[in-house]
Amino acid sequence: MKTKGLLLVAAAMLVAFVGCVGPDAGNVAGQATLKPLRVAVFVGGGARNSGVFRWLEITTRAKDVVATPVDGAMVRAGALDRVDVLVMPGGWSVEEARTLGPEGCAKLKAFVKGGGGYVGTCAGCCLLMEPAKSHPDMLHMIPYTFGPSGGHADISIAFNKRAEELAGIKKGTHLIRYSGGPVLYPSNPVEDANVEVIATYNGDVNSEGGKARQSMAGQAAAVAGTYGKGKVFVFAVHPEADEDDHYVLKGAFRFLTGRTLEWDTPQRKRGQLVVGFMCDESFGVETAKLIQRLVTEREFDVVPLNKKMIEGGLLRRIDAVLAPDTVDKVRPRPGLYAGGNAARTKEFLARGGRIFAWGLAAESAKKHEADVTCVADAEAALAALRAFAAEPVSADALKRVSPAKVARPVRVGIFQNESNSNIPIARMLMFSPEYDLRFLAPQDYANGNLDGLDLVIQPGGGCTSQYKALGEKGVEALKRFVLNGGKYYGVCAGAFLALQQSRTDRPRLGLVPFKGDDPAHYRGDAPIMVTFTKEGMAALGTTNRNRTVIYYGGPVVVPGKPVEDTDVKVLAKYTGRIINTRQSEPVEEMFDKGAFLGGGVGKGKVFLSCPHPEKEERTFDIVRSGMKYLTGVEPTGAPSLDRVRGAVSVRYRSSDKVSAQFLFDSLSCDRRIDIWSGKEWSDMAHIDVYVKTDEVKDSEVAQLNGYLARGGKVILVCDTPEERKAAKKLKDAIVLESYDGVVDAILNR
Repeated sequence: MKTKGLLLVAAAMLVAFVGCVGPDAGNVAGQATLKPLRVAVFVGGGARNSGVFRWLEITTRAKDVVATPVDGAMVRAGALDRVDVLVMPGGWSVEEARTLGPEGCAKLKAFVKGGGGYVGTCAGCCLLMEPAKSHPDMLHMIPYTFGPSGGHADISIAFNKRAEELAGIKKGTHLIRYSGGPVLYPSNPVEDANVEVIATYNGDVNSEGGKARQSMAGQAAAVAGTYGKGKVFVFAVHPEADEDDHYVLKGAFRFLTGRTLEWDTPQRKRGQLVVGFMCDESFGVETAKLIQRLVTEREFDVVPLNKKMIEGGLLRRIDAVLAPDTVDKVRPRPGLYAGGNAARTKEFLARGGRIFAWGLAAESAKKHEADVTCVADAEAALAALRAFAAEPVSADALKRVSPAKVARPVRVGIFQNESNSNIPIARMLMFSPEYDLRFLAPQDYANGNLDGLDLVIQPGGGCTSQYKALGEKGVEALKRFVLNGGKYYGVCAGAFLALQQSRTDRPRLGLVPFKGDDPAHYRGDAPIMVTFTKEGMAALGTTNRNRTVIYYGGPVVVPGKPVEDTDVKVLAKYTGRIINTRQSEPVEEMFDKGAFLGGGVGKGKVFLSCPHPEKEERTFDIVRSGMKYLTGVEPTGAPSLDRVRGAVSVRYRSSDKVSAQFLFDSLSCDRRIDIWSGKEWSDMAHIDVYVKTDEVKDSEVAQLNGYLARGGKVILVCDTPEERKAAKKLKDAIVLESYDGVVDAILNR
């Protein structure tokens, strides 16, 4: 193993890779005299998913870098002889190896052994591992074998001291995107390889399979070192997926090349067409070059799009879709048409969206008889896209929307404070003629404002904070409401609130004969499989027994003490076993414990949703069925309105009752404004305006000032002296003392 001293000497001696000479990583100024770093991104068969798009974005935008997409044929023809670093993205490692072929695999190994650099993520990590029964063509360049995995999550990864020494990645835990990647178990030694663990899993996820397996926690998640004269740095996770994790990639390149790479984060330009680029299949080189062109010329606001994103509802935020030619064999049901996406695609086209397809994607589109614009090639697609952008938007599309209510709508109140996650449910009900929605401040409960309501919704957020905000009088008022005939819909924290108290520091209402199994730590979040019971299927009127639903640290329900005059049953159980994505301490398994509950409580009725079906469009039907189960009336409104082309993209931070009411009475009804539902800071590159109604926190200042510096607009509604004082932390933000000027400030360029 090389010592730290030897590594410093090596850096000082300017060791080079295949014509790439790099000084000490911190000497950024000195790098201006260097030759551009030559990076190849593999885009052939097997390199599949939105991560390939992200890698093309990153390497193309990097300063002093020449990025070249390569496929298996190019590798076999000697393309690696002219590059310094090869990027192998995620996808399917078995297919990546097949695409390279024996000759290409041999050339890849020779490239690294002769002094080249290699960075791989997920499948790109698997490709270097020891061959196994399910991975027979792996290259065995690192002494690790593939361990079983399962699920998708942002999972805690613990980088060690060597990560800091080798790559400048700060020691500690970081949340990074995980998508079914390998668990690296030590295997047989590899000649000429000197590789060490630089990060381990600090959590565990086995959320989509019922089989028990060894925990991921403490196992290798990233390794780095030498192979012959070259270097490798591979991740089982996807740091390329989220801008907040790109510093990890910079560390990898620093280790491989001695250079500190930089790449920009472009901000969308107001009025740009929002274009989704389909990423379900493997790209060919020509398609990759088109992506490079789109992300550098910035003529459109381009986002990667795939089957799962469409299932989640992202198509509603898109103006147009590019469905490119691919190198994969055409699948019977590609992402635009798989399952429920066929209906979503049809709705997208009906409301005026456009899909431009060419090559194999166009052939597939024709089979589905969709109203897709089939073009000859990428140039024709761009020409058609520009023509579409120039078309005027009809006046009817920009009209305010405010659906008329039926004669006797269901009267529903939804709890509102700054930590809630109630927007999707509120939007569904606000635009349902069958429901009359109002927001409830904590004091409304004790003040008698539940009188006259049919249904109360306690959304996700914080259970203990909701209880304390209501106070004892509010809590008693809520219990009386249910016992006297009211309906109660609880999601995550709201479901926790209805359960029995299982820990002295966590007060609960005790409405039902169940409690949470309450692990000592927050479990984390990930999509998880649930299975509905016969009672659940009958209650919700569904024949779809198994579903995957977003979980965010909600209850895992077990039986508690009997409660008089209740008839509450488990309607669905968790089928996934473990979500523990935020810390390494073990938690109780979730398997076969309650996920959805429902039944009578006194004269009232409850429906408790421990996970979050409102988070993704593919599970909205569970929300609707839950409402119908309680009230007998199914809401028909959409939880998210379709974007009108040219609308201003806005993120809105709702805090109190007044801010939430303004969101729905004014902003959501104004079709000139598109409320973007994302919450991650990396989404801000696609947001025109950020409206914030609560106090600016110190933890937000750097991100918001960076967003302002890139050309974004921040509007702060500050109705207290404390909020106005905190607003001074932001440069160039628009500060308003009331909501009166918010719409004008959003629309004013």
